[in-house]
Amino acid sequence: MNTCKCSKAESDRERIETLSAQPEGKGLVTIEEEPIIGETPQAILKSWLTPNPLFYIRNHYTIPEGVSDWELTLDGNVEDALSIALQDFHSFPIQTLPITLECAGNNRSDLEPTVPGNPFQNGAVSTAIWAGVPLRHLLERAGVKEGSVEVLFEGFDSGEPAPGESHQPYLRSLPIDVAMHPDTLLAYEMNGEPLSREHGYPVRLVVPGWYGMASVKWLKRITVLQENFVGFFQTDRYIIESDDGETVPVAQMHVKSLISWPAEHMHLPAKPHMINGMAWSGFAHIAKVEVSDDGGKTWQSADLVGPRYRYSWQQWNFAWTPKSSGKYTLVARATDEDGNEQPLETRWNSLGYIINGVRPVCVEVE
Repeated sequence: MNTCKCSKAESDRERIETLSAQPEGKGLVTIEEEPIIGETPQAILKSWLTPNPLFYIRNHYTIPEGVSDWELTLDGNVEDALSIALQDFHSFPIQTLPITLECAGNNRSDLEPTVPGNPFQNGAVSTAIWAGVPLRHLLERAGVKEGSVEVLFEGFDSGEPAPGESHQPYLRSLPIDVAMHPDTLLAYEMNGEPLSREHGYPVRLVVPGWYGMASVKWLKRITVLQENFVGFFQTDRYIIESDDGETVPVAQMHVKSLISWPAEHMHLPAKPHMINGMAWSGFAHIAKVEVSDDGGKTWQSADLVGPRYRYSWQQWNFAWTPKSSGKYTLVARATDEDGNEQPLETRWNSLGYIINGVRPVCVEVE
């Protein structure tokens, strides 16, 4: 029996919200204007590479001004502190990697009951080709001392992260082994162009496989620590409750997929169609994607197509012939090569992170 979980009221609400946020159907779907927050339009999510102007933006503070005389300081538990100007980066070997970044709160609007935070739908995820210097080259030049456990990153952006909190910069840390990984980048180019201001000019951190909060923009200082960092964006936010009630930090992207086409509430002719979408995981390559047209009762395998890189999403296609006219609930689920399978339902949490349950797309065949 064909089923559809979406009501007409939900359809109308979604259409109104989308149109009010993006009146001409061009550019990012605006979530907030100050600080600027926007998600990639649904129509662009079928492109393997996201154009820079349509790459999602999640900022916590106003974009900083006055970084033209930029220098990066690297200090802390090192043999020799460094001060590095932008031109110095070109003396290091450049590394280029296609990397998918996803906001930890992507799809927050799907949670029931609702939670505070930016009400992202599908579009707080994008893919770019990033170019820059592996962080480990700078750490090795500075000489990381014994006893180092984390590396702290400070951005030029600052403000009050929440009512009642003190004015402070954006600060996040990484475990020392992640910071020393050869693919953790200090990026200064995005899709062959210098970083734009909204994406972290002149240099930002890009942590492959991790949710976007780790990839600190507008880098100002890197500090090697001998103890774990405690800070607002490390221990008050970007945390999630575990099964035993303890909070754990949000880190690697959990396995997930989305349907790029058809769009929600489309009316389709009664003929064969090619369903397509994206799948990704911060833990491993995507091993398979399965598609259901009955809300998850039965599943069939999709074809993995297009480029296949370790840190970028995987395109997939599924040739679908509707059995008859009527309403269908299309869903996709992904499994990575480590055996992590996308759940049918997201594990609800009070801050709205890691929303990776399957997302139904309701269509009608006429």
